[in-house]
Amino acid sequence: MTIPSFFKKILSKNKLLFLALILTSAFASLDGVISPYIIGKITNTLSQRKFNDIPKILLLYLGLMLFLNISFYLWQLCWGKLTKYSNQFLRSRAFNNFNDSPSENKMTNTLNFINVNVKQIESQCIDSTIMLIYCIEQTIVSLIYILSINGIAALVFLICGLLPATIPRLTRNWIQNGTKSWNQSYETYNLKVSDAIHGFNTIRHANADAKFKLFIKKALLIEEKKYFFMNFRRNTSNFFAQVSYTISMVISLAVGSFFVVNGQILVGGLISLFLASDRLTSPIISIVNITNQLNSVSPLLKNKALQKPISKQFNNLSFVNLPDQQKIVFDNCTLGYDNFAILKNINFKIFEGDKILITGKSGIGKSTLFKSLLNELPLIKGKILVDNQLNKSNFLSNFGIVGQDTYIFAESLRFNLTLGKDIPSSQLIKVLKKVKLEYLANKKHLDTPIGEKGLSLSGGEKRKVEIARALLNKKEFLLVDEGLSGLDDDSRKQVFSLLQSLPQTIIEIEHTMSIEDKQKFNQVVNLVAK
Repeated sequence: MTIPSFFKKILSKNKLLFLALILTSAFASLDGVISPYIIGKITNTLSQRKFNDIPKILLLYLGLMLFLNISFYLWQLCWGKLTKYSNQFLRSRAFNNFNDSPSENKMTNTLNFINVNVKQIESQCIDSTIMLIYCIEQTIVSLIYILSINGIAALVFLICGLLPATIPRLTRNWIQNGTKSWNQSYETYNLKVSDAIHGFNTIRHANADAKFKLFIKKALLIEEKKYFFMNFRRNTSNFFAQVSYTISMVISLAVGSFFVVNGQILVGGLISLFLASDRLTSPIISIVNITNQLNSVSPLLKNKALQKPISKQFNNLSFVNLPDQQKIVFDNCTLGYDNFAILKNINFKIFEGDKILITGKSGIGKSTLFKSLLNELPLIKGKILVDNQLNKSNFLSNFGIVGQDTYIFAESLRFNLTLGKDIPSSQLIKVLKKVKLEYLANKKHLDTPIGEKGLSLSGGEKRKVEIARALLNKKEFLLVDEGLSGLDDDSRKQVFSLLQSLPQTIIEIEHTMSIEDKQKFNQVVNLVAK
């Protein structure tokens, strides 16, 4: 996304707000001429000893300053509303894009964009653009005012004001490269810290604490070094711009003094001219600096989190009228990744209400079979035949997933069951009893926060909550991917017994299972590499 396209999206739904922003900032930009005008007016009035006119000038000044304060207040209000909408747009788009095509690889980048980059875009893009508009308006107002005092002097002041503005222009690419370099190092550091925090158990058990501290420290030093040099480049550019600004102001004052000596302007006019010229020069420098800053923020708007995912449509499924209560048929299927076959000649039928066990050694392709069924991976060969009764607008709505890494949200039990849907408490209590969570089946526990990542629930209880979700959503199929893994013996027996008692069609992947338990399935499919 480019800066123009970003603002086009923001302004498309905020045209009146943007118009109000421009008008209020235009009124606020009168700050550049009100004080110079009044001070020059008072100076000339005192020089001419017209003391009776002073109260009128002060009342005029009071009125103008009140108008200016109101303008600033309304400008800040419009500014805040536009910022709020921008942040909502960016964060919503990043989250929605991830949600449309989620993957482990995108998680860190999406979270980093939402938590860090959005605020950078706010300060370096939204705030900078609003200030750019203000500076342009202030430059125009100040130039008109200076021209009204003395055209030749105004031209000299304008030329002197443009000189400092060339410095930021010359250093634009230098600054932009520094920002890009820091942003890359920050993302690298953030990824390494995230890995270290999430993998703390692995680090501790391997007695690698000291090594990882040095590993993270090294990444931090690189990130902070590039952050320092990014700011160093900006400050260096600003330093030379300020030096040239000081020189230009001295030249301007010398020219103005020459006009006073020659009687072309009054002393009050010189004072007004000098003060107003500062409001002319400073905005010009700011305009160039802001333009450079806007260029430096371009990489942030090109972040992958803002790029709409390319939908991948796989044609694994053929919807047909299947006979004899058949629901799904794997017909001579070859499964794998990127045309590399893992499993060949997979053939089996799934009937309504079946309990099917998929077994095989680790890495054989059990989860690949699920992903192919859910159209997440393309088949290399063959077809998956599906009964027409399952041909819904959202095919995935037929399936509930129970995995070994059950995710529990840091919300109430009610939310974890409904995921925000409006389902009566009586129905929730009924399903909790069905999944053998009777002690939680009351309104008090329904609205009790479970805590971050469901730390107050055991592994078995989490699995039961996930099964309850599927039952509440009336899923016809349950895909259980190592759902018994990691549970103690009692919890394992409870969850296994619960799954076997459900009327749904259940396809279960398990790495190991006793012969006795295997006999309880209608069908056992043992995957073997070929």
